[in-house]
Amino acid sequence: MKRLLVALLAAHLLCSAGPAVAKPDQPSAADDAKARSLFKQGDAAYAEGRYEDALGAFEEAYRLSHRPRLMFNIGNALERLGKLSEAADALEKYLPHAKPTERDVLSKRVQNLRKRAAPTSKVVLEEEEEEPERKPEREPKQTAPAEAAPRARPVEPRAADSGGETTLGYVLLGAGGVAMGAGAVFGLMALSARKDVDAGCKQSAGQTLCDASARDAVDRDQRYSLFADLGLGLGLVAAGAGTYFLLTAPSAKEQKPGVAAGFALQPSGGTLRVHGEF
Repeated sequence: MKRLLVALLAAHLLCSAGPAVAKPDQPSAADDAKARSLFKQGDAAYAEGRYEDALGAFEEAYRLSHRPRLMFNIGNALERLGKLSEAADALEKYLPHAKPTERDVLSKRVQNLRKRAAPTSKVVLEEEEEEPERKPEREPKQTAPAEAAPRARPVEPRAADSGGETTLGYVLLGAGGVAMGAGAVFGLMALSARKDVDAGCKQSAGQTLCDASARDAVDRDQRYSLFADLGLGLGLVAAGAGTYFLLTAPSAKEQKPGVAAGFALQPSGGTLRVHGEF
């Protein structure tokens, strides 16, 4: 019995004197130093808004050191990057290691991140499951051929109304009156010039002798006599033609071509113009 107790005591002493085994979660001094350096790099990148770089540094530092506080930094970086569901998971891992005064606020933050992430994931699932409805293809409308524009009807030329010849008759009568009036005036002027001729000319030995003033009067007498004859002659012709048109003018229902006439008295003679359309 004593030998058994001595053996057990010796074995216990041997076990106590053996080298201590390091815990598997405890990092080495080199890893811990590298983790601290990575944390500082990630903290600087986070402050500058480089959240991808900060997240990579925090995750590598956590892999080396397994410090729970780094999960808080990882959650913040994930939230900044819009990865709300992953951020909630990281903060939830840190929650048991947080200070008692921080747990209530941190728990509410995790819940809010879950709520914010839920609609986004739901929309993504609905878009994957539901196929977009295809709108039925519309049949091309058959356009009716454009109707030919109606051709314009040719306008028939309108003949001059019956009032044209009546008007022409009055015009000719008026022109004839003017011509005869002018002829009468020139006739009076010719008589006056003839009196001057008689006054400036004398009969001597069976011959007529005229002075210089009488010669001018002779020229005027001849010229004015010619104008008087033309005016009276053309006036009579125009008056006769006007009377003819007035007497033979058709009724309003008959269609006759239009006729135009005019009279001009010039020093070299008078002119009567008649223009008609047939």
